[in-house]
Amino acid sequence: MKNTVLSYVRFIIFSSVLPIFAQLVTNQSQLNSAISSASPGTTITLANGVWTNAQISIEKTGTSTNPITIEAQTPGSVFFEGNCNIKIGGSYIILKGIIFQNPPPAPTSINTNNPLIDFRVSSDCNNCIVTNIKIDGYNALGKETDVYKWILLRGANNEISYCSFIGKNGVGSIINDNRSSTNPNYHKIHHNYFADRTPIGEVNDLNDQDAIRIGSSSTSLSNSFTEVYDNYFYNFVGEVEVISNKSGSNKYYKNTFEDYSGSLTLRHGDNCEVYNNFFLANGQSFSGGIRLMGENHKIYNNYIEGTVARYPNNSSTNALAGINIHNGILNSPLNGYYQVKNATIVNNTFVNCDLGIRVGATFSASTQNQPPQDVVIGNNIMYENTNRAIQVTTQLIGTSSKYENNIKQNGSFDSFGSVTVSGNINVTSGLLTSGTDFYRILIGSAAIDYGTGTYTFLAEDIIGGSRPVNFDAGAEELGSGGSKLPYKQSDVGVRIGFGGSTLLSVNNTNLIEDKLSLYPLPVNNGILNISLEKQNLETVILLDMLGRIVYKNDIKSFEGQINTSNFSIGSYILKVRGISKVIIIK
Repeated sequence: MKNTVLSYVRFIIFSSVLPIFAQLVTNQSQLNSAISSASPGTTITLANGVWTNAQISIEKTGTSTNPITIEAQTPGSVFFEGNCNIKIGGSYIILKGIIFQNPPPAPTSINTNNPLIDFRVSSDCNNCIVTNIKIDGYNALGKETDVYKWILLRGANNEISYCSFIGKNGVGSIINDNRSSTNPNYHKIHHNYFADRTPIGEVNDLNDQDAIRIGSSSTSLSNSFTEVYDNYFYNFVGEVEVISNKSGSNKYYKNTFEDYSGSLTLRHGDNCEVYNNFFLANGQSFSGGIRLMGENHKIYNNYIEGTVARYPNNSSTNALAGINIHNGILNSPLNGYYQVKNATIVNNTFVNCDLGIRVGATFSASTQNQPPQDVVIGNNIMYENTNRAIQVTTQLIGTSSKYENNIKQNGSFDSFGSVTVSGNINVTSGLLTSGTDFYRILIGSAAIDYGTGTYTFLAEDIIGGSRPVNFDAGAEELGSGGSKLPYKQSDVGVRIGFGGSTLLSVNNTNLIEDKLSLYPLPVNNGILNISLEKQNLETVILLDMLGRIVYKNDIKSFEGQINTSNFSIGSYILKVRGISKVIIIK
């Protein structure tokens, strides 16, 4: 109570001293004037309604504690229509809450040389945020073969989050960082929804129809350090690259791809990590999981289901597989195919894919003739693959290359040549079982404790649970206690995309010594028992899926109870001491 009173007193004192830089603007002239006079701490609020041909150009310097914000009066009630364009430059600028829709009718007056949102005016924007934005079918009508990008990302330490990108049609990335310099970027792209992209012509007829591209060929050998995580790609059809990586030291994790064509492609650049992603192609043609070229990549804890390495007309393609390891070109040009070296591909799960892992794929055998070198393929599960569990077009080379402890149920392994081979087995049943969201490991599975090798990055499994010293093969650890499931349509506008809430994000922090216990699950008798070894529970919060707190209590003991008998049936999120769990009340 004392702290609450002090905080209130401080609020009153500072509120009476600090100026309030906030104003509501109702038209373009007022908006321009507000931008011109903006300073650190300024908030410019766009009045609800339709803004036709709206233009924003702001190049100002905010601070980390006092950014400059341009926001909707009510998120979802401010519509930018017609010939719109936004440019942000400087630093610490936040844009949020706007819906872009209804571009000019064909032939469009959009200048396709200018992206819809550009992180540059005369200088790049750094430490800037675009969040809670929705772009819905805002296409360059009549100019679909011109390159038109929705967001051109530049500068460093920028963030794009909780946005929805729906109905892109036409050449041009949705989010593109061209990386005109070799300076690191440290961008974060997370909790976004990419949906309903349709290709020009047939799938993969034209290039530049991806969702996200980080880098370019010319700067691909330098590091970006960008992170792309917790995004949901649904009904996305464009080209072979849903995500196109063209820079180094990037991380792609906890994303869900559903009903899509293409793949996450490490096209150029080295030292990237791809992990804890769900690829749910559901038998859609021209679909894969991950493609890789370059050096020192780590691919682990990915779940890949129902990929089909064929075009809609059933013709084959060498570009795709669950995981496709390409051959390289000797002395490759920057825009060519660099040889795969020192890749680690472990603990991935493949279910009902026509091709699980493809080794040594090539488009031109005469030039693309450098085999993958020093590649470890281990602890992977291949379940009911219809063509090959592991297809070897070109044999691995290098003294460090090996296939070890891979398990398949149906499908076949090609010959692995003269590289080290150990522990690869075939089982006839009992490897996985069908679950509500994906195929799960089950008691008695041959995968239990079958993992081998020492990989410090394997501390967790795909659902965020901890892995012990003796760990399972595949992406999931039986009984890990994790709760990170693939995203689905019911999460859009709730936990991801436009209108999504950080309150509803479920973190995957697991304490090593202090284990949280919840029972019974699901809760069907009204009482949820909670216990935590060695520490008091402290503040316990239960939220519904709209982010509303339905229960909050301080429990100064190791054990406690929540009476849920008055709560509606459904899913809730329990938060206690940095741990978040999804629970179901019946």
